[in-house]
Amino acid sequence: MTPYRLKIHKHVKKFLLSLSPEWRNRFYDKLEILRQNPRDSKQLDIKPMQGAGDQLYRLRIGQYRLIYQIVDQELVIFLMTAGSRGDVYK
Repeated sequence: MTPYRLKIHKHVKKFLLSLSPEWRNRFYDKLEILRQNPRDSKQLDIKPMQGAGDQLYRLRIGQYRLIYQIVDQELVIFLMTAGSRGDVYK
């Protein structure tokens, strides 16, 4: 299976750069797994967002959450927002 490409919103880039190197590496490792199977990986804590149908997903990485959208026709995962659990759902 061809891995998906990642498109990262500027807010997500800024968030990743603000993390400590340990957390940043943890995110990058999870994103590499996500590229292979963005919907149902046994190694990741992925759930579809309620009320968004098959559009938005949430990836849990420790205390942080990453919200993303999958565009199957283009094999792209658009990373929309990331942050702590309390902030990302607002």
